[in-house]
Amino acid sequence: MRIGEATTGLGEEMSDVGLALSRAQDKTEQMQARAAAVNELVDTGAIDDLTAAPGSDLDAQIAALTAGTQVDAEMAKLRAEVGNGAPAAELGQGGAAESTEPAEDAK
Repeated sequence: MRIGEATTGLGEEMSDVGLALSRAQDKTEQMQARAAAVNELVDTGAIDDLTAAPGSDLDAQIAALTAGTQVDAEMAKLRAEVGNGAPAAELGQGGAAESTEPAEDAK
């Protein structure tokens, strides 16, 4: 009786292993089909290859954004320097440096 139970248990375990193996094979086939479809879309130009080597379009976009941020930072720094620098009168802007008192000759 025990041999029969052990054999039945072993048969069920083998059946479970067989089902798991079958599911794994099905999933592998699905993934391979998806990969082939994506490769075909990349080859025809329908989608961009995001796994391309460095220097891809995405890298170029990131570099452009970084450069733009650096330019903005430099502009802010220059504006701060000009704002804290010479008064407007010294820069030829007139205003506060011009005298509003009457001239000595006018007396």
